[in-house]
Formats: sequence, structure tokens, C-alpha cells
Amino acid sequence: MRKLMMLAALLAVALLAASPALAQDEPAVVADAKAKTATAGGAKAEADCSDQVIEAKAGGVVAKAPCKPAPPPPPPKAAPAPLPPPAAAPPPPPKAAPAPPPPPKAAPPPPPKAAPPPPPPKAAPAPAPKMKALPPTGGSSTASLFALGAGALLVGGGLVARRFIR
Repeated sequence: MRKLMMLAALLAVALLAASPALAQDEPAVVADAKAKTATAGGAKAEADCSDQVIEAKAGGVVAKAPCKPAPPPPPPKAAPAPLPPPAAAPPPPPKAAPAPPPPPKAAPPPPPKAAPPPPPPKAAPAPAPKMKALPPTGGSSTASLFALGAGALLVGGGLVARRFIR
């Protein structure tokens, strides 16, 4: 009986470890720049502008959008004609008389004697806390698989022990 339980537990752990690899059929997302297509699961997008329409399909929904060809490059601009040589420079204009100095400013009024103290300066808002990076994700690790297998063995062993006691 022990050998059978150990074999069943070994098989369960092996299947659990191999399940992510068995579940993968094909790549989920494929993009081809040369063919101008992209697929993700059952969705497909085609960006080829040969028929003047861009088309995307997802499930039973089809989306179409008109596609405009790239505009032709603008024609090169002609070089401007050279300017004629400048004639004799005209005499400079006479200098204007300097402006009169501004009138003196009036003295500022005396401050009031019973003025309340100024409010304390506002503190600058604290900078936003720096966002922490999330931990990297990936496939299953061996530690989690061992923990899951150990938990399954504990539950299975408890069920077997309960059956023997009854």
C-alpha cells in the first residue's frame, strides 16, 4: 500500500511539474513586419495597404479602416535669384536729442505700526514617492512545486490515515 501511495504521489508531482510545458500549443502572439500582419490567439490584423483598406478580425468582429497612401515628396524649391549689388549707402540719419530724465519718485508711505506678523512661508509639497519596481514574473519555480507536492502529500496522507482509523 505504501509503495502504491508513493508511486501515485510521484506521478502527481511529475504531472504538476510538466503541466506548464504541456499546456503550451504555439506562440500566442506573432507579428510579421514583412507581410504586415499580426496575430494573437484568434485575433488577426492585416496592415497591407494594397487594397486601400486595413482590416482587423477578432472573434466575430471585423474592423476595417481606409488607408491613405504616403503623400508624394514635395518638389524641390528653386533657388532664389541673386540680389542686385547694393547701391551707395545712404547717409546715416541725424541723431535725436537725448530724452529728458524721468521725474524723481515719491517716497514710500511709512508702514502701519500695528501690523500683524507675516504668515509663515508655505512648505513646498513633498515629492511623490518613487514607484517601486514589481518583482520579475516568469514560469513556476522549483520551490513552489515542492511546496505544492508536500501539501498534496500531507492531504493525501491525512485522508489515508483517516480511512485506516475508521
